[in-house]
Amino acid sequence: METNTSKFDWAGILSASLCVVHCLLTPVLILLLSNKEWWHQVSYLFLAISFYAAFKATQNCTVNKIVVLIWLSFLILAVSILFEDTFTWLHELSYLASFGLVAGHILNIRYCKHC
Repeated sequence: METNTSKFDWAGILSASLCVVHCLLTPVLILLLSNKEWWHQVSYLFLAISFYAAFKATQNCTVNKIVVLIWLSFLILAVSILFEDTFTWLHELSYLASFGLVAGHILNIRYCKHC
């Protein structure tokens, strides 16, 4: 049976996965388009969706390691997106954060029966 929490976990998985695809397409689009500003704005949309999904998914979770994984991954993703123009290496770190969010949400789905 699917719970409300798992719906938010699935939303988080989808958002983080689309974020990875978005990041992978950035170099291609920079070459094709002269104005990439709108493309960077999409990152903020993923960040907002990720925050909401993380908040709702961890609201009733009792497995502290999963909660820490999801929120630490979100924090790293947020810092990466907000400061990647200043520190270009943060773009690569955002991949790790997105994968951490996906892993955290998958674990939360798996163990949400205990929450």
